[in-house]
Amino acid sequence: MTVAKTVLGNGVTILSENVPYLRSATVGVWVSVGSRAESPPENGISHFIEHMLFKGTARRQAIDISREIESVGGTMNACTDREFLFFFGKVLTKDFPLVADLLSDIYLYSLFDGQELDREKGVVLQEILMVEDSPEDLLHDFFHESYWGGHPLGLPIQGTSGNVAAFTRERVTEYFRDRFWRRGVIVSVVGNVPHERVVDEFERVMGLLRLGERHVPDPPPVPRHAVFLKGRPIEQIHLCLGAPAVSRASEWKYAAHVLNAILGGSMSSRLFQEIREKRGLAYSVFSSLSSYADTGILKICAGTTPDKAGDVLGVTGEVLADLAAGRIGEEEVILAKELIKGNMLLSMESAEFRMTRLAVNEMFLGRLEEPEEEIRQVDEVTPERVKALAATLFRRECFSLAAVGDVAAAAALSF
Repeated sequence: MTVAKTVLGNGVTILSENVPYLRSATVGVWVSVGSRAESPPENGISHFIEHMLFKGTARRQAIDISREIESVGGTMNACTDREFLFFFGKVLTKDFPLVADLLSDIYLYSLFDGQELDREKGVVLQEILMVEDSPEDLLHDFFHESYWGGHPLGLPIQGTSGNVAAFTRERVTEYFRDRFWRRGVIVSVVGNVPHERVVDEFERVMGLLRLGERHVPDPPPVPRHAVFLKGRPIEQIHLCLGAPAVSRASEWKYAAHVLNAILGGSMSSRLFQEIREKRGLAYSVFSSLSSYADTGILKICAGTTPDKAGDVLGVTGEVLADLAAGRIGEEEVILAKELIKGNMLLSMESAEFRMTRLAVNEMFLGRLEEPEEEIRQVDEVTPERVKALAATLFRRECFSLAAVGDVAAAAALSF
């Protein structure tokens, strides 16, 4: 496998990984703005633009985009995150020119037709309602909004119903041309395609694009440390504890992943064993890391009945205190490291994962990090380093609590 990088004269970065045994080409176009780049009145506009990119160009109607990719057995999709948005396609190697042309066409020449825009509002509004009907999804949005106190990092990626209903064609096109045509654009390609061919194809279609200066997001605020409750008439109460964690570029990120695996990142983790296996207090309990360019959050989530919520929080507090006190064995660290390395190597069998990995490393690290380098850095994590990080992150006063459900039955919740 060969990884290569070329920066076009206008600043578009072309990344490719040639994987000779693949019969496919997975191609993504990435822009380094997401919901974090939005103001509260604009919230949801990046996600809405993601939808509109598939709704027609000067050369293709929406149905043509779908038919062309499906006529060769390919797929297309897109994703909006807090700090980036990307749209991608996967086809057989012989159809690489087609997917390159399709992606370039929707990025450069989308019409944002008024009738299509009005129809798509209905689709996105249904998506927002779907999130609100899912306690787990609603919990994450509610936690971020409460924790970040109105900062763009806390805004829901899909936006609000009021905002989406108010979007106009003029507003959408103005935002798109301002924020999406800036430096930081990345084309990421994985497959049996020579790098020179990738560069030639995209330089031809994107080489004349004029990009503005890179968007610089507002710095993260000081998080709000409190208990946040949202009532919902459901059987369970869904809990989320969160505390500041590491950024994507932090020198502590590998230790943080090891610590998260020990805490709640697997079925053998302490939270899963103590809360589910030993006490039967919850079906779902886990921890996760959300890392951004300049900050991060460690979250612990669980769903339980209101009468068991206090017990879940109590056991969680004991687990965190144990880890913060340095009671972490060498075997536990070794198991966590093997889990992380195995998961990464298994994920490398996915072309979509490889495509994403190339773009994210370039976007946040400014370099292509080989898998062997990641494995080496995981191997170098010591128990002492994990203990030091636990002592810093797992102080009880650092955590905020959000809960969704029958909060009246659990009104005395605290942590």
